[in-house]
Amino acid sequence: MSSVEQAPSRAWWRVLKWVAVWTVPGMFSVVETYFFSMSAQRPMAFWRAVVTQLPAWYVWVPVTPLLLQLVRRWPLGRPFRARAWAGHVLTCLGVGGLFALAYSLCQHALSSGLAMAGTLPFSTMLLRYVLGWMPMMAMTYAAVVAVAQSLASQERAREKERQAAALAVELAEARLLALQVQLHPHFLFNTLNAIVVLVRANETDTAARMLVLLSDILRRLLQQGATQEVSLRDEVAVLSRYLEIQQLRFQDRLRVSWEVDDALLDARVPHLVLQPLVENAIRHGVSARSAAGLLRIGARRRGDALELRVEDDGPGLPEGFDVERSPGIGLSNTRARLAQLYGEEGRISVSALPQGVGTVATVQLPFLPFVAAPVSGGVRG
Repeated sequence: MSSVEQAPSRAWWRVLKWVAVWTVPGMFSVVETYFFSMSAQRPMAFWRAVVTQLPAWYVWVPVTPLLLQLVRRWPLGRPFRARAWAGHVLTCLGVGGLFALAYSLCQHALSSGLAMAGTLPFSTMLLRYVLGWMPMMAMTYAAVVAVAQSLASQERAREKERQAAALAVELAEARLLALQVQLHPHFLFNTLNAIVVLVRANETDTAARMLVLLSDILRRLLQQGATQEVSLRDEVAVLSRYLEIQQLRFQDRLRVSWEVDDALLDARVPHLVLQPLVENAIRHGVSARSAAGLLRIGARRRGDALELRVEDDGPGLPEGFDVERSPGIGLSNTRARLAQLYGEEGRISVSALPQGVGTVATVQLPFLPFVAAPVSGGVRG
């Protein structure tokens, strides 16, 4: 069924809903009138009680949706608004008059149909019913306004919650984007410095190869854009090119060992989560040694968690090192991104290896499969 066909059905459903709602007080009035007439000399037939009482209550069927809109426009409460109160008082009088008119028409039609003698003139009957029913109509109007204001208040509260949730999401995305953008120039400047050193040393072939690799990395970063999560496969691809740049820089002093299970390559990981850890391992581990250094990069699954590890065989951690208080861009950035993306399920730890030589940085996050979003445009190589 199309949306055009569904619109009339929804409108009829709303009408039937209000008819059902106002049938309830109408039937209370019918039952009250019927049993009250039982004490009279000529008890009223039940069908007559229905005809004289129930139709007037259906005046509220078209009035109720209008009243809900009126409450949103003119809410009652603090601060006091004279215009709103005056509008509701006039509306209440109008609804009470309509109810009395419908009630009088039903009474008049029934009296005429039964050719009852001594019936009152219609104008007198209308005035009597207006005055007689107005207190009941005022109470009914107040009840409807109270329910309408409660519904409007709940709707405003839900809207505020939606806005707060949307703002929280936008804030988290902004923080993540800022953290990710922070990594790009940090990584770029370090690599460009290494290329400058090679050029000054007249190692132009190596510098040219580094520029090609850097170009490939930058192309991949531009393709990812503001994406916060990628597959482990893509993360390894970027990292392998970064490590190739570093191997050109350190020549034979840097060896890399990969321990990544192929079954985990489609897992979801934060974009550039490993690069700052590898950079730290090279800076504080490999470059701190005069001999060749070994870098181990691993990924394994532990139940519902994915564990990423970066190990080096450098001199180890300084005394009193605390990852939570580390001022370094790489560790603080990674810690903040994990907290934003996964809450308590995303953790990073840095510790010395059991043998006392070397350091291991471990990232733990939920194991989730990566589902690539459809690409509608972007940078293409």
